[in-house]
Formats: sequence, structure tokens, C-alpha cells
Amino acid sequence: MEIKQPIVITGASGHTGIRLTKRFLEKGWSVRAITRDPSLIPIELRRKMEICRADLTVPEEAREAMRGSGSVVAMTHIRMAPLIISAMQAEGVRRAVFMSSTRRFTRFPEETARAVIAGEEAVMTSDLDWTIIRASMIYGGKRDNNIEHLVGWLRRLPIFPLPAGGKMLWQPVFTWDVVAAIEAALEREVSIKRAYTIAGPSPITLKEMVETILRLSGKKCVLFPVPIPLLMMAAKLLQKLMARPPIRPDQIQRLLEDKTFDISEAQRDLDFHPISFEEGIQRKLSGKA
Repeated sequence: MEIKQPIVITGASGHTGIRLTKRFLEKGWSVRAITRDPSLIPIELRRKMEICRADLTVPEEAREAMRGSGSVVAMTHIRMAPLIISAMQAEGVRRAVFMSSTRRFTRFPEETARAVIAGEEAVMTSDLDWTIIRASMIYGGKRDNNIEHLVGWLRRLPIFPLPAGGKMLWQPVFTWDVVAAIEAALEREVSIKRAYTIAGPSPITLKEMVETILRLSGKKCVLFPVPIPLLMMAAKLLQKLMARPPIRPDQIQRLLEDKTFDISEAQRDLDFHPISFEEGIQRKLSGKA
């Protein structure tokens, strides 16, 4: 699919949004970045794109952000989808790729999961030429908000508690693999009216993830299993004592879920071939993510 008009990227200053913007600019595409904080985007990228500080919750500003564009990549939380859809429809923009999350598959749906499901339903029932990319846990740079916390803990502290021995399976996906999937979805007509799940190439246990990080970073840490009943007891106590406890019982429930996903449709339609967790973490630790 030939791309001529500007591509609107909402959430362009986010962890993966910045990398997506960089990739599009490298391809010579015209980019209009929607962000609340342009300073988060490297200045060398800002010089090559149009910056728009629109508030997507204000219909007039959202419409102005979409005006004259050919497509939209929505990297903001998919709960914002109805606002983006409305602005696109008002401006006659039809093509969109929406970033979603495998959170929608949890067996313990809470507020965030319900917002993901509702956002996807808004997209799927719209008349747009849409594609949904559901990503598992994204990791990469220092702002990944997922593995960065784990890496920070292992660098600073000599012990690490493993809930239930760390046997739960996860399938994190490297940030640049997410960028590649979005790029392919935008370019390929086969992806229109389709939702794809993307994740790492194979599941890995939490314990294996921790051991991989320690080995590649040259750190030592004592790993000790923590029984789930003990964690649940602590979480319930904290919930009674604190307005904003550091961990809640529902989070522990989701922690125990095996987060494994079938990525075969993305492999088939988007030529999606993610790198291993070991390779991704090596790139993250070396600052090449």
C-alpha cells in the first residue's frame, strides 16, 4: 500500500511511539506526532515532523489533529478509541491501526481489561479500515515500564522474591518487533478489519527471565520462592491499611496467569518474526533498544 498523505501518530512520545515515529521518518514518510509533551521526543526527530499538542478529549482539537491526514496509528490507550474514531470520521480519514493489549484475554478482568475490551469493540464496530495490534508485555528501552522495573530491582538488591517459585509463563515482546508489526499492518491491505496478537517467539517462565537478566548483566541475586497465600494475605492487609496499596489481590491473581499467546496469524499476514527474550534483553542492557 502506497502511503502519500501524513500519518498521524497519537502517543508519539511514548516508549514505543518514539521508535515507531523514528522508523516512519527513516522510510521518508510524512509524520504528524500527537503528544502532550514534545520534549520527550528527541530534537533530531522533532525537526523532521509536524508536532501537534492536541487534546484528544476535546472534539475540535481531535478533528484538527486528524485533518488532511491519510492514516492514523493510535498508540494511546485503546480506551481513547471512540474519540479518535469520531474525529477520523468527521474528517473523512478511514485507515487506522490501533494499539491494544493482550490484557483483554485475562481470566480476571478488572477496570483496565474492561477498558481494553470496550475500546476494541468500538474499533471493530466502526466503519473505518481498521487493524488492531494486541501486544503482550512490551520491553526494550529505559522507559518500557515493564522489564525496566525488574532490571532495576536486580541491579540494586541482593534478593528477589519469586511468587510461586516463578513458574508462571510470560511471552514478552521486544519494542522494535512491535514497531515492525505496526509498520507491516499499515502497509498491507490483508490486515484491514483484522486483529492480531503479537508476543515473543515462545513463552518463558518468570524465573528464567530473572536468571537471563542476571547472567547477561553479570549480577548475582538470591532467588527465593514466596507462597501465594502469603502474598494474598499481605495484599489484603495493605488494601485495608492504605488508600493506594503497592499491590492488590487482583494483581496477584493476574500474576499467576500463564500469559502465552498464539502469534501465527501475525506471522502469516505481517511476516512477524520476533527475537528471543535473551537477544532482546541483551540489546536492552547494552543500550541498543
